[in-house]
This record gives sequence, structure tokens and C-alpha cells, in this order.
Amino acid sequence: MEFFLSSMAFLLVIALIVFLVVPRLGATVLVGLSVVLLVGCLYSHYSLFASEYRFSTWQERLKWMASAVMYTALGIGVIMFLGSLASGKSVMESVPLPVTNLSPAPANSVVGAINNTAKVANDAVNQVVNTVNNSLGLNNKQNNRPSNTLMNLGGILNTPKINNQNRRNIY
Repeated sequence: MEFFLSSMAFLLVIALIVFLVVPRLGATVLVGLSVVLLVGCLYSHYSLFASEYRFSTWQERLKWMASAVMYTALGIGVIMFLGSLASGKSVMESVPLPVTNLSPAPANSVVGAINNTAKVANDAVNQVVNTVNNSLGLNNKQNNRPSNTLMNLGGILNTPKINNQNRRNIY
């Protein structure tokens, strides 16, 4: 019973951390934390099973072929990539999709009614927004002209070494 309660308390604390703290961390912090945890777990694993790795000898003959297997796999991958570049198609585009014998879906009156209702609601909302914009003068072409600040911005940036008082007098 002692192990059960302590395990449940530990799981509860971990669950609270996972659901309340981790989502608020940034991506950089999460990547760094995952790298640190991975390195820590690898160290713990190798220190725990060091004797088993030391006495395991059947792989010794295989380690001489590891570089050849890796270079072969890398070469095949590069050749496949160059082949997809030469064909002008991606790997997914070169595989044709299977042909289906499905008949077109019958007209559904419920879906049609929902689509018509959504279109009517959308048109009504657009009409209200346009009316409000027109009443506030937001759709008026005269009000959409650039301000003097934006018109003179190019001149301000291109004029070298003019103090603020002379800049006001120029424009």
C-alpha cells in the first residue's frame, strides 16, 4: 500500500506539471528540456546496464559492417532524391491513387438546408457590416488617402543630415 499511494501522488504531481506548466513554456525551453532529459536517460540506462553491454559479444562482428550499411543506405536515399528531382515530381505524386467505383453521393436535404441557412446568415452579416462601414465613412474613397506623414516619409528618409527644425520647414 505504501508504494501504491506514493506512486499515485507522484503521478498526480507529474500530471499537474504536464497539464498546467508545460503548455506555457516556449518551444526553445521544451526542446532544451527534452535534450537534457534524453541525455540524462541515456546516461542512466548505460550506467544501469553497463555490465550487460560489456558482456554482450555477439554484435562485435556486426560493428565492422556498420559503416558499409550506413553508407549504402545514405547512397540509396540520395539516389532516390535525385531521381525525384530529375522527374520533376515528388515521391507522393509519382504514385497514382487507386480508382474507386463509388457513385456520387445523393443530394441530402438536411445538408442543403444548412448550407442555405448559412448563406442567408452570411449575407445578412455582410450587409450589416457594409451599412455600418458606410455610416462611419470607412468605405469612403476620400478617407482612404494616405496621410501627410506617409507621403513625406520617403523624403524624410532620403534627406541626409537635416535637423528636426529644418525638416519641419521643408515640408
